Amino acid sequence: MKHNLKKILPKLILFLIVTIVVIIVILSLNDISEIGSTLKNVDIRWLLVAFLFLFLYMAFYPLPLYFLGKSKEEKNVSFLDTGMIGTMEYFFNGITPFSSGGQPFQIYSYSKVGVSFHRASGIILMNFVICQISVLILCLGSLFYFNELTQGTLHLQIMIGVGLGMNLLITSLFCSVGLSKHVRNLLSKFVGWILNWKIFKGKLARFEVSFQEYCAGAQSTFKALLSQKLKFVGCIFLKLIGLLAYYMIPFFILRALRIEVELKQLLLITAMSTFAIAMTCYIPTPGATGGIEFAFQSLFVTAIPAISPSIATSGLLLWRFITYYFLMLVSFIVYIIFEQVVARRNRKEKKLEAVEENPLQNSEE
Repeated sequence: MKHNLKKILPKLILFLIVTIVVIIVILSLNDISEIGSTLKNVDIRWLLVAFLFLFLYMAFYPLPLYFLGKSKEEKNVSFLDTGMIGTMEYFFNGITPFSSGGQPFQIYSYSKVGVSFHRASGIILMNFVICQISVLILCLGSLFYFNELTQGTLHLQIMIGVGLGMNLLITSLFCSVGLSKHVRNLLSKFVGWILNWKIFKGKLARFEVSFQEYCAGAQSTFKALLSQKLKFVGCIFLKLIGLLAYYMIPFFILRALRIEVELKQLLLITAMSTFAIAMTCYIPTPGATGGIEFAFQSLFVTAIPAISPSIATSGLLLWRFITYYFLMLVSFIVYIIFEQVVARRNRKEKKLEAVEENPLQNSEE
């Protein structure tokens, strides 16, 4: 575990530096005294509702992993282990560029509880695709029902178009990796071509083999899971519930800030939250820091003109604390617990193996 923490430390330092710089920039562009007075007058009741919806998100979002991991032929992961592996994603996504660290670490965590690399790759790939499909469903539904999203300023329309296009592209790419042998072979050749460059040649041969194994294992598991249509649809439904709970949080934060948004605006604000996150999740900073703050503020000032920039910033800071920093803290604590549970389990298994190998010696002792 100490070794893992040493590897995490540089990413954590980068995350802290980026976070501090962004917060300083945000505060310097707004009235700090107005932000302070707004945050002092927060309605605790609505804030507790915001936390309740965060916990609903945390409960529903990892559930598809449990059902995707159930198999009659291979070892099933316990509900508790699956919940911890699913929760750890938030921390590792939050400290890595492009939010890319969660999935590799989840595959590694699955291996620690006895799941093969091939099968774990397929489960994580399928879970990612289900998440992307769910986000696309919410984005397209939002565009269909709310004209406010398409009638905003030019830069807002560009942001929405780019965000939707990026999610469509990523979803198509990962579906192709999971289903198409041609795409798999093309990617393998591309990786092999890069690794033959002088700078890499002979140094990353293991990576090329691991990548090919990842693609092969991911495809076999992906296709097996996709053939179970009821499970596939059920997982999308669970993911939608989790995402909706997450995207509704800004509404309750606005109410906590004593902004008179009506209940009928809940769905519009949920739709705007969907796009604020969807169009910035691939920004190359830890947790999309910087881009997501700008997108959130732009969308909400456009949709609710009565909100001043300083009040919008207060809501942004509160939302970011609940859905990002608090969530990362919980995720990190779960990671520590997971490492301790696995280490204790391994020690127990070694003791049992020792007893089985030397039953006479242990009985004499």
